[in-house]
Amino acid sequence: MMNVLEAILRRPRSVVTIMLVMLIAGIYAFMTLPRESKPAIDVPYLYVVTTQTGVSPTDANRLLVNPLETELGNISGLKSMRSTAFTGGASIVLEFDINFEKDKALVDTKDAVDRAKSSLPDDASDPSVNEISISDFGTITVVMYGNVPDRALFRYGRELKDAIEGLSEVLDVDMSGDRSEVLEVTIDLLKLDSYNLTTTELLDALARNNLVVPAGTLDTGRGKFAIEVPGLINSSLDVFSLPIKSDGETTVTFSDIATIQRTFKDATVFTRVNGQPAIVLSVNKRLGINIVELSKKVHEVTDRLSEDWPSGLQHSFMLDTAKSALIMFNSLQASVLTAVALVLIVSVAMLGLRPALMIGLSIPLSFMVGFLFLEFMGMTANMMIMFGLILTVGMLVDAGIVVVEYAERKISEGLNRKEAFIRSARMMFWPIVSSTATTLAAFLPLLLWPGIIGKFMSYLPIMVIVTLSASLLTALIFLPVVGGFFARKKVSEKEMAAARALSGGGSFNIDRVRGPLGAYVRSLSFMVSRPLLCLTIGFGMVAAIFATYLYHPTGTVAFPNVEPDYATVAVTSRGNYSPVEIRDILVEVEQAVLPVKGIKDMVLNFGSNGAVASVPTDTIGNLQLKFLPYKDRRTAREIFAEIRQRTADISGVGIELVEIEEGPPAGKDINLRIQSTAHDALIPAVAKVRAYVENQLGDTIDVEDTAPLPGINWEIKVDREKAGRFGIGVRELSPYIQLVTGGVKIGSYRPDNATDELDIRVRLPKDERTFAALDSLNVATRNGLVPVSNFIIRKAVPKVSKIRRWDSQYYMSVRA
Repeated sequence: MMNVLEAILRRPRSVVTIMLVMLIAGIYAFMTLPRESKPAIDVPYLYVVTTQTGVSPTDANRLLVNPLETELGNISGLKSMRSTAFTGGASIVLEFDINFEKDKALVDTKDAVDRAKSSLPDDASDPSVNEISISDFGTITVVMYGNVPDRALFRYGRELKDAIEGLSEVLDVDMSGDRSEVLEVTIDLLKLDSYNLTTTELLDALARNNLVVPAGTLDTGRGKFAIEVPGLINSSLDVFSLPIKSDGETTVTFSDIATIQRTFKDATVFTRVNGQPAIVLSVNKRLGINIVELSKKVHEVTDRLSEDWPSGLQHSFMLDTAKSALIMFNSLQASVLTAVALVLIVSVAMLGLRPALMIGLSIPLSFMVGFLFLEFMGMTANMMIMFGLILTVGMLVDAGIVVVEYAERKISEGLNRKEAFIRSARMMFWPIVSSTATTLAAFLPLLLWPGIIGKFMSYLPIMVIVTLSASLLTALIFLPVVGGFFARKKVSEKEMAAARALSGGGSFNIDRVRGPLGAYVRSLSFMVSRPLLCLTIGFGMVAAIFATYLYHPTGTVAFPNVEPDYATVAVTSRGNYSPVEIRDILVEVEQAVLPVKGIKDMVLNFGSNGAVASVPTDTIGNLQLKFLPYKDRRTAREIFAEIRQRTADISGVGIELVEIEEGPPAGKDINLRIQSTAHDALIPAVAKVRAYVENQLGDTIDVEDTAPLPGINWEIKVDREKAGRFGIGVRELSPYIQLVTGGVKIGSYRPDNATDELDIRVRLPKDERTFAALDSLNVATRNGLVPVSNFIIRKAVPKVSKIRRWDSQYYMSVRA
């Protein structure tokens, strides 16, 4: 080993060339390395979602969840499976081991879903398999708001969405707050009855006249001609003129019995910014993209398009992770440079300028080798990487100090500088390797830290291990070669004599050594001559420290509490509220929070997943808060206290304040799981435990659980025996129920001034009372017109909004 090392050191030109290439490549890697605020790690979760229009939670559990769970339960490596059935569909969350192979898990899950498709209802949507990643959350959020008409707001929002998605760095853009257009056919029941028409005839008339007719071509022998049969609806006027029924010379059209208008679907999503209607665009970056460059381009595109917007339409950047990442990087870079400067100052004070500069060379070389490794492994520069650099600054020079100091001592003894550094590398090889190995051994267990937090933290030990290994290479190969060129040549006779005396080459008296070195030598001589006393004192101090912490613990947290820049106000309530009622409740909370000082922007969300933090299951909406810079405002704790005070008098709602977590998601302070094989026994048990936590524990806030939320549903049953007498069944009656809810889709068309197809929906007037409208509808049977009310039975039943089957268990979260 020593002979190989010496052979390398005696080829200085080759070593210097390799060193310069690695330094230049590392600088290039640092300049081009993608930057992000947090490490992008693979979260070991997949979720499967399927929908079925109008299905109840109970039926969704039986028809959707059970077939999927049967197949998904056979996936290898699956740790747990949690299912939720809700009105209109179901979702299943799959948890794998943290070291799972994402690609293999995706393939296995998709195969299992494909096998389960044959067991799902025909009208259920194809289940989609989705992966979860920390990097999937919006990189930058653009909000557009102002008191402008909805159509203008939606139009400019879609234009901005398309422009941002056109950037090569953007994966996709999630848009919330808009509504799809629809051609709405509203039936006048009185006119329908006056013409003796049934709803079936109405629906059939539209379906028969909105078709593509493949007529083909006509060959006359003298030419070949394509034949067109225009059958598609192109505008609302086409629907107005469609015939429904003819009696002699009289023809009844849609314009006679219905009003037709191009409008928007009923609002189920509401978004407001600073008290005004808004559109929110959440931009997701592609993997490995520099978020700073992406943010710059998104700002440029938004500013350019906003020049053509109406005067009342404004925009803001609610969540820009690039800005926080840039501030963090600049701060960490300044810390790194400060640490380097301090190390060099200490080295100059102790060893002199020339040795200190050679020692300082190990810092940039090790850093650049570390960045080159990140580039080679396809990793990104993030906050954990920068923390690793700060942590290793002082350790990087340790090996270099040993090599340079020993070589300088040999030069002082009269040895040639090149030979002195080669001798230093040979003599210090095993001490340096063993010292570095013990340091690396202290960080290796961090790579075995389990769970998501372990994956998140793994970037720090990886960077420490890489840079310390690079410092070993620098100290044993690069520094000896550089020292052979730049170390001093001449040594005075007085210095040579002193060096030989310190190395044992002459008489040595510790009392003659002055200054800090003399004090150290005399202290070391005292301790070495009294080993038992020194060991007893040392171990006693360690034991005292452990005992002090044992009896006066300060607590532990995964990540320190820092002042947040963002927070979420989750508004919770329980009841059968309509979307408009929920909007009014949220606006009341919004108006109470708006005057709070220290808030820069506030986004109201309802009906979309716009929350930037986890919220309770009974959340009806949330307010996302962006605070002013910390130097210009109060602490978040004081802001939260004022928000709670201002919203305390709003009846019927609860308020929960959630900060954005710095680091991987850890959830609330206390998480309880209540498990039982008897599903019916769980809900009372959860209620009992929650009451104890809220009323008996004390000092707890923001208590939530995943038990099904209470409420009232209307259940409509069909009298199959009576319906069978008239030759009809549930299939024929179901459209009549839909007429009084969301309407019946009978087709679609694409107008010239729209980019997407518009649904054509037939419905009853929105101001009709539901059951009165049902009573007024008639269905055509073999015996003539029969009221729909003859076949249905209506009653109110307890509502089960969600059925959770997490292996028959419920979770409860508490913030202490």
